[in-house]
Amino acid sequence: MAARRHFHLSRSSLAGFCVWKESELSVGRKRGGWRVAVAVALVSLVATACSGGSSGGDGSGEPQAGGTLNIGLSSDNNGVDAAVVNQTWRTVARALSDSLVFYNPDTKGLEPWLATKWEVTDARVYRFQLRQDVTFHDGTKLTGEVVKQNFESLNRPGIHSSAKTIVEGIRTITVPSEYEVVVEFEKPNAAFLTSLSRAHAGIVSAKTAALPVADRQKSVDGSGPFYLDKFVPNQQIVLKKRPEYNWAPAYFNRTGAAHLDEVVYKVIPEDSVRNGAVIGGDELQFIYWVNGKYVDQLKAAGLTISKTLNPATGTELPVNTSSKFLKDVRVRQALQVGLNRDEFVKIVSNGYDQVAKGPLSEANPYFSDVSRFLKYDQAKAIGLLEEAGWKTVGADGIRVNAAGERLSLRAPQDTAAWQVLQSQWRKIGVDLVLDPPLAAEANKKLLSGEYDIAYWYHSTPDPDVLRANYGKTTGSNRSFLPDGTEVDKLLQEQNTVLDKAARQKIVDRAAELLVSEAYVIPVVNDVDVWAYQPSVHGLQAVGLDQYLYNTWLER
Repeated sequence: MAARRHFHLSRSSLAGFCVWKESELSVGRKRGGWRVAVAVALVSLVATACSGGSSGGDGSGEPQAGGTLNIGLSSDNNGVDAAVVNQTWRTVARALSDSLVFYNPDTKGLEPWLATKWEVTDARVYRFQLRQDVTFHDGTKLTGEVVKQNFESLNRPGIHSSAKTIVEGIRTITVPSEYEVVVEFEKPNAAFLTSLSRAHAGIVSAKTAALPVADRQKSVDGSGPFYLDKFVPNQQIVLKKRPEYNWAPAYFNRTGAAHLDEVVYKVIPEDSVRNGAVIGGDELQFIYWVNGKYVDQLKAAGLTISKTLNPATGTELPVNTSSKFLKDVRVRQALQVGLNRDEFVKIVSNGYDQVAKGPLSEANPYFSDVSRFLKYDQAKAIGLLEEAGWKTVGADGIRVNAAGERLSLRAPQDTAAWQVLQSQWRKIGVDLVLDPPLAAEANKKLLSGEYDIAYWYHSTPDPDVLRANYGKTTGSNRSFLPDGTEVDKLLQEQNTVLDKAARQKIVDRAAELLVSEAYVIPVVNDVDVWAYQPSVHGLQAVGLDQYLYNTWLER
């Protein structure tokens, strides 16, 4: 993440996404557990003429060309192609491939990139005009036919990222001329353009698009400012500058090649070792997903700390409404208000994440504040449980109903974050059993319904992530909604509406129902934290995708 912060109670491996979408389900890994490693997403909010956005260092001085930037990773996350699995480092994938459209984090609008313009009809037909000067690293040209092949390649077995959901529902893809492509959906898809801006939707060469899925995880030939020079699993990823690159989005305020000659990602699993290496400044100059408990140490060592708020769902818990005890809305609501989010943030991320105010992050263009349903109220939680028939508290502190059944719920993670949840809900008499599946079975089991409480995370800056996650008619239905709910109707409807105000009204009502009916329990909005040497300038984050195009080293 796709696939940020999987609830691991984290993100990473949560990257999620749902198809394991931006599953960032793995999120947990990226972050080191749940995100106990507050994800490091770079964004220095000091704009400079040379960076055109967030920049690293103090943003001053004339950019210097050349040099190697060494970046520390906790793992290689299964490859280099974010279109295959969300767990892939989107920061790597973003440097290798460009997208048709660019999401401007300042205006929260879409701008030209590989596509110079587009026309949308009824949120169903999308006609793109392409740049005519773009090449891939293998020397081949960007054409409408290549874009068509890219979209077709994403709808194959083995693609387990959010990219697969982007092309679901396409009826036809046609190429009227060499630099034009038309995508027609069976039904309206208002989220299509925004989804195309993400790293997992980066356009690759025809040769890469045709590769077997397993091979795409090891080799990517894109149109980005860097090309893949070397990938040694669990050791390092080496990127080299493309001197001919000259089609960056206007957001970056310049043209031409990247400043850096080379970027080397080094896999260093241990937090303490990575921290020591970046503090020393010779082996590493930059690290991702910094654990919140280390931030003060890194600041004291003179490193620059920058933070980026996830623009989508953050860390949240889908509630299985088909489960025996959770069919009762009062039990679900008790869990909602029995969660002390302020305490959770302090313990899990050392205060660097933000308390959730709804199912969408405040950084999302369609954020809806429904925090009135999320206020911690232990007495109210206990009252709801007693009203639902859970009046007796056993000797072990867990509530029992008239049939003698203990109020015990099963969850698929056992991390520091989940242990905080376990402790908090025990105070209201709920037993949360932490029983994680094997990693290889996680995606399938989370959608099987065998868990009472699950986790999810998404980082695409569009409200349609809610339909993708919780929709029943279409979507992953992670809360196992029954037929005919108002919230499912709204989630489907919002993706048919292009007018911003009209769509916002629908999203507001859907967000209210998701939270008030406790179909989902929003916990925190994830904040990615990065740490780097002050000699590093021009680092930029757009959403949770990182851009090294304007990055330069002061020597």
